[in-house]
Amino acid sequence: MMHMQQSHSSAYPERPYSRSHKRSQSSSAYETIEVPWKQVAYAFTWAAEEQFMKGNRRPLKTEEWVREQQHIYTSQETFRATSPPPRSTPYRTEEWDDIRNIYGMEADLWMRQEEQARRLTEEREKARARIQDEVRRIDAQLRHKRECEKRERDAGRRRAHAEQQEKERRDRAKLEKLIINAWTNYESRWKSLVSSTEPLEFKKIPWPLIIPPRNTNDITRDALVALIFSPLHSQDQSRKDRIRSALLRWHPDRFRRLIGRVPLKDREAVEEGVGIVARCLNELMEKEKRKAL
Repeated sequence: MMHMQQSHSSAYPERPYSRSHKRSQSSSAYETIEVPWKQVAYAFTWAAEEQFMKGNRRPLKTEEWVREQQHIYTSQETFRATSPPPRSTPYRTEEWDDIRNIYGMEADLWMRQEEQARRLTEEREKARARIQDEVRRIDAQLRHKRECEKRERDAGRRRAHAEQQEKERRDRAKLEKLIINAWTNYESRWKSLVSSTEPLEFKKIPWPLIIPPRNTNDITRDALVALIFSPLHSQDQSRKDRIRSALLRWHPDRFRRLIGRVPLKDREAVEEGVGIVARCLNELMEKEKRKAL
């Protein structure tokens, strides 16, 4: 038995617990450590053989402990194999510095972009305000120009109206003066005509017209009415009285005593003119009589 124990002792020499530090071929940060339960396994194997030789089949508590150690270290080895290598503190500090620098640069870039966008917005607002001010200025100028043009047009219309009224007033005054002068000449020439013996040419006869006629075509009823019915003379006579006074002068039987003084070259025209005046006066008298009915 002692010999067997010695043989077992020599067959399973005790291996002291040791730890070796080796680098892996991939130069990883892990260290290869010879786990302690492997040394226990040698001891347990020797103890198990001794128990077997003695006939003791009951499991040993040492076996359970070894299995537990195997499970623990196997789990740790699996976790280390699947986990990334640990980073050293300087590396992690440098990484955090890089991250902070990156985020800082991104923040600076974002702030610059925001500042640029803000400046662009302000410039657009200023440009829009300048454009609006320019539009308002131009609109004000246009309104002022239109108002000035309107005032000028109104003033021009007022001046034109005033000038027209003044012209009409002057024309009316001139016409009134012309009518008064024509009536005065008409009456005075008829008075001198009776007492005179001078020849009566067509143009020297006092025709009852405002403007002396050049020929018989100028002797019309309207021309007679303009002078005979004018309100600028004979205000105390009615229209019938005026017609009656004119017929006493222009009736052909009464005018025949003057026809001998008319030259032969004008006699036909004078007789025709006297006939036209007499007919117009008779028509006016008939019209006045119809109005009186």
